[in-house]
Amino acid sequence: MDDIFEPQAFVLAGKCLSTSPSLVIEDDENQYEFPAAVDGEDAASLISALRAGVKAEEVISRYSPYEQKVFDRLKELQLVRAVKPALARSGLDVLLELEDLANDLLYRTLYTNVFWEKCASASSGADIPLNVIHGMIVENYHFLFRESYFDAPVLSYVANTGVRLSMNEFYAEEYGHDELLLKALTTLGVTREDLARTVPLPQTMALCNSLAFWAHSDPLFFFSTLGILEGKDIKQDSFLDAAYRIGVDPALLKPVKAHSDINLNGGHGSLTRKIFSRIPAIADADVRRMRAQTHLFIELYDQFYTGIWEHYSASPMLLRTLDVDGEA
Repeated sequence: MDDIFEPQAFVLAGKCLSTSPSLVIEDDENQYEFPAAVDGEDAASLISALRAGVKAEEVISRYSPYEQKVFDRLKELQLVRAVKPALARSGLDVLLELEDLANDLLYRTLYTNVFWEKCASASSGADIPLNVIHGMIVENYHFLFRESYFDAPVLSYVANTGVRLSMNEFYAEEYGHDELLLKALTTLGVTREDLARTVPLPQTMALCNSLAFWAHSDPLFFFSTLGILEGKDIKQDSFLDAAYRIGVDPALLKPVKAHSDINLNGGHGSLTRKIFSRIPAIADADVRRMRAQTHLFIELYDQFYTGIWEHYSASPMLLRTLDVDGEA
């Protein structure tokens, strides 16, 4: 438990009025005098160390028997107090740990789910239903159309100016990417009005809503998800590669590729590292929370792609449209 700990260091709890010829310390109620050693030695060096914090084992190893005796007496009188130093690590160090965890989870879940396995092995139109290709573009349109849900809350991030500037720069580049996917869908005869009357898959909205929640309530963790969402460590788009291999209309894929190229060539995948390199310290308690939430995020991301395959491979319809009565 955080409230129970071995004292890491001790600091002076009173005010030192004098160290020579005798040590005089006062607290809120009393004043205490400690006679100097017989040989005239004082405790000035010990008191100086106690102002910053000194470990008990250091008192034994570094200070004289007289100073050790003074230290013990200070403890008895509660003129020193035990402290637990802030336990924290650099932002980049924490991010590298989270990336290792996320990569392990991705290789055990997302990269082995049915959607990405089909993309990796597809060689003809029989391997991936065309509706899955189209549905992938539709769901990504819904995701990008709602990007302001989760990017906007962190644009005013007040805790760190460098992070705030990086996020605003990214958002300025990212804003409007849904229009590229809309351009692709218009080759299928789908209009903006058609999409406005459609409902995203539950898995798509779950991902959007979770990111929006984290952006509002835990921006530090939200920042850690951006690298994965923007294709960190990805050199090529497996979905596009599969679509071209199975002969999907290049006119449909051209705007999709334009969006993919912006992310790959614009270094968006490195955004998270840029952000965390500007964060000087993250407390261990925050790291534990972020590790726990990484599991949930990867599960949501995995379900996003699995949901696309499961729905669009089984449904002949592309758009999940609401009628005038509000029924899907």
